[in-house]
This record gives sequence, C-alpha cells and structure tokens, in this order.
Amino acid sequence: MQSFLRYILGILPIVILVCGGVTLWGGWTWGLGSLAVLMGAIAARDAWKLQQLHRWLQNQGLSTGHGANRTWEQVFWRLHSLEKRFDENREQLSEVSERFQQALALLPNGIIILDRNHRILWCNPAAEQQLHIQFERDRGQSLPYLIRRTEFQEFMEHPPTLEKTGILHLKHGNELTLSLQLVSYNQEERMLVTHDITQWERDEKVRQDFVANVSHELRTPLTVIGGYVETLQTSGPLPPATQDKILATVATQTLRMHRLVEELLSLSRLESQSGSAPSIPVPLADLAAQILQTAHQLSQDHHHVTQQGTWEGNLLGTETELVSAFANLVANAIRYTPSGGHITICWERQSQGGVFSVKDTGIGIEAEHIPRLTERFYRVDRARSRDTGGTGLGLAIVQRIAQHHEATLTIDSSPGKGSIFSLHFPLHRISTT
Repeated sequence: MQSFLRYILGILPIVILVCGGVTLWGGWTWGLGSLAVLMGAIAARDAWKLQQLHRWLQNQGLSTGHGANRTWEQVFWRLHSLEKRFDENREQLSEVSERFQQALALLPNGIIILDRNHRILWCNPAAEQQLHIQFERDRGQSLPYLIRRTEFQEFMEHPPTLEKTGILHLKHGNELTLSLQLVSYNQEERMLVTHDITQWERDEKVRQDFVANVSHELRTPLTVIGGYVETLQTSGPLPPATQDKILATVATQTLRMHRLVEELLSLSRLESQSGSAPSIPVPLADLAAQILQTAHQLSQDHHHVTQQGTWEGNLLGTETELVSAFANLVANAIRYTPSGGHITICWERQSQGGVFSVKDTGIGIEAEHIPRLTERFYRVDRARSRDTGGTGLGLAIVQRIAQHHEATLTIDSSPGKGSIFSLHFPLHRISTT
C-alpha cells in the first residue's frame, strides 16, 4: 500500500501540470479529456508491465490452474508460491549448513576458515583447543598474530597447496606437536587443517631409542666376545688360569645377551596381549616362598631381607607373570641397595584390594626420573646397572604385567633414603579361598 501511494504521489505533479496546461488552453472539456487519456495511457502501460510479470511467473512453472481473466489473482498467487519456495530452500540450506558445522565440530582435527589476510572466519572446537584460541573472542583476528611463532608465520606466508604441510611445536602446560595443512577453500578463503601428532612423535622417538639401545646393549658383549675369540685364535697356548678367565668372561657376556633377548621376547609377548589376565587362583604363600628364595639368591647374604604381612588366600591371575613382576621388583631393590642395606617384601590387604610392595634402603631416585622409569632401557645410572647385570627392561615388564592384571604400579623414592615400589591390585583380583 505504501509503494502504491508513493507511486501516485510521484506521477501526481506530472498529471497536474499536463491537465492544468490543457485546461488553460482549451477549457475544462479538454482538460478532463486530457486527464482521461493520460490515465488510460498509464493504465495501459501498467497492464503491459503486469502482463510481462505474469508471463515471467508462468515461465517459473509455479501454481498453474487460474483463468486468464484473473491476472491479478494469478500474479499474487505465483508470487506467494515463489516466496514460499524461497523460504523452504532457505530453511533447507540453513539445516544443511548447521549439520555440516556440527560434523566439523566433532572432528578430532582442527578446522579453521581464514580470509585472504589470514583473519579467522570460523573454527571448530578442536582448533580452539589445539591452538588455544576462542572463536567468539578472536573472530576477525589475524591467526599469525595470535600464534607468534616464527615457523608458523613462515608457513602461512607461502601460497597454499594440497601437498603443503608444516609442523608446529606448542607448549601450553604440556608439549603439543601439530601437523599443519593449508589449502584454498575458495577464491577468497583458505582452510587450515591441524592434526595432533604428539603421541606419534613420542612413539617414533621411543622406537628410535629402542633400536639404538638394543644395538648398544648387544654391541658391548659381542665386542668382548669377539676380542677374546680373536685372542684365542691368534695367540699360542695360554696359561690355564688365563684361559679359564677368558672363558668365564665369554660365558658371562653370553648369559647377558641371552637374558636381554629373553626379556625382549617377554616384553614383546606382554605388549601383544589383549584383554585382562585370566582369573586363575595363585596361592599367595607360594608366591611369597618363590620371591623370598629369589631375593636370597640375588643378595648372596649381602642384604637384610625380611618379609611382612599376611600371605593368605589367592591372587587371581597368571602365575608366571606375577612371579616375574614380583621378582623384577626384588631384583631392582637388591641391585640399587648397597651391601648391608635392608629390603622388606610386604603384602597388605586393603579395602580396595591388595598391595604388594618392596621397600629398600638404597640410593633412591630423584623425582625427575620417576615418570620415565618404566620406559624400555631407561636407567638412572647406566654404569651401575650394567655392573649388576641389569638390562633396563625390568620395570617395563612389571608395568605391562600390572596392566594385564588391572593393577597399578606406584613408585615412592627420595635420593639417599631408599625407594618403595608397590603394585596395587583391585579387589576382584583377591580371593580368600
């Protein structure tokens, strides 16, 4: 209605001017005639334009079925249908867009949409978490400005390609390594994809260290054995005492390699296991007897070994694995406790389960080393470990056996005060009968 009034007010001055001029020239008759002719011309022009609009609407294929003499009704009906279809399409597009954003929000990879100047247009929660940004706060901000790292800014400066990837190291409390990929999203926008490869990088480092450590551990005894074999081959007859010493050393180094291979195979078998250990009753009294015997054999009466707690009932699991875990903890305590020290082997029943612990008065461990003690070949004192026959795999084996039996390994130690290694078993792994 307002548009119609504006239209009338727009042509009214023209009508007044024309009709006024004709009236002054030829009188009222001519004036009214001119007015009628002018209004007829305007009506004809509007009818012609209306017919054009009607034909265009017909070409859209909307709402047919009206008579030819009801043009206005057809026009308004077709416009209404067109508007209705437009609203339906808009709702569908909105629904598709919302579902697309929800799908992107669930991806573990970070997705960031940037304009040509690297300003943030949109990002998903994974990107917010990985890059420590907030979409509502940082929308419209330059991403290289928010992440002020030289390698990241250099990566963003080059033209994006599908093959172009980069690495970004961040440290926000914990170290985080991200793989970056920047691709053209459209002519005006780019998409940055981030992928957390922190665990992969750690695993790769562990693999490299493992290969290097195995090579080093095998190289030393092989070098010793090879040297003595060459001596026996190139030298003349040796005194019996010298020959016995050489053979004893070769036997010791061979035993060391054999122990290393056996523990590697044992660790590999434990790591390949899936699920939990079977619930086979293992008498605690039998475990206590075996562990105490192992402790005396390893100590050779150089330590004071005592046993505490009530070793009654059964521990449900695999006997060979439990003996291996307990023996490794005892051997570890003897290895790092000076002669004359005290070692206490204890079993304690608690409300949440049972705890096997080995307490020593040894050299202790600094706090910075404790989180890494269960890594393969990680040793605080490499020289001491080799002198006492350690392979660096004992605690790694204990950790895998604990996981297989749904137990938890805890370590409490202070330099110069000794250590306590404990295995906490859940209640369903304890049986009184």
